Amino acid sequence: MKHLTVILLLIAACAHAQQTGAENFIPPVGETAFAEGAGPVILIDEAHHNYHTAEGRYRTFAEFLRGHGCTVLPSTQPVSLPVLSAADIFVIANALGERNADDRQWHHPIDNAFTVEEIDDLAVWIREGGSLFLIVDHMPMPGAIDSLALRFGIHFSNGFAWYEGRPARGMMFTRMHDAVRPHWITDTPLDGRRVDSVVTFTGSAFRIEGEHTPLLVFGANIFSVEPDTAWVFHDSTPRTNVEGWRQGAALEYGRGRIVVFGEAAMFTAQVSGANRMPMGLNAPGGEHAAPLLVNIIRWLAKQDAVGR
Repeated sequence: MKHLTVILLLIAACAHAQQTGAENFIPPVGETAFAEGAGPVILIDEAHHNYHTAEGRYRTFAEFLRGHGCTVLPSTQPVSLPVLSAADIFVIANALGERNADDRQWHHPIDNAFTVEEIDDLAVWIREGGSLFLIVDHMPMPGAIDSLALRFGIHFSNGFAWYEGRPARGMMFTRMHDAVRPHWITDTPLDGRRVDSVVTFTGSAFRIEGEHTPLLVFGANIFSVEPDTAWVFHDSTPRTNVEGWRQGAALEYGRGRIVVFGEAAMFTAQVSGANRMPMGLNAPGGEHAAPLLVNIIRWLAKQDAVGR
């Protein structure tokens, strides 16, 4: 068992260390969601040591949405009402506190990335009609946004969500197994076909207090493995059974909306390791997240309410 733990550590650590953006990959846009320049203004947070940025690992995310008529810009200032007033949708992808960003081992304690004042302003902005797309990968990312997520009743496990608690290339969620749930986002893609399957790549698990709609739900034999240091696992590392927990969900908050996902790679394109294995929209089966992403943005932009 000890040897197995060491092997898993090596596999996971190598993948983590060599994960880079697939800069030249942009999935086909197809039918556009918005006329050119008429889509929502999307600000991607880059003020909190974010692991994913518009010109970095989330370049595919940004370029794909620009192809759908959205204006996508980096947000390099702390969260405030004046900053948020320029956005229709605010994206937070894998924020980190300063100390943990400088500590490449990513070990406990995990500092909050956002101040109380920033969280207060974000909550006011959403309550008054803004939309938040919160993307939170595996540990230490859930710990870094703990206070922010709790403001909206979202409880993350600060761990790694794995089938049987072991590293894997990806996990498939299907409607047939009730893991992809019905919602405007999954039921109303542009091409008229439902989103019936989605592949995610590790990430985290969360629960939500109060009314919400699950989008991706973990099935049996999924565990959140919760180490003190990212990618360092032992036989005694705590494990939480997360069957029934969410990896994607949608909720309303006042007049605003929130979509939260416990996985980041699925919405961009990356390569991992010396063999440059695809991870995300460029991976086999990963392309199904493209219409999901478009519909998330359409729902956050309240396109479902047009014409009512």
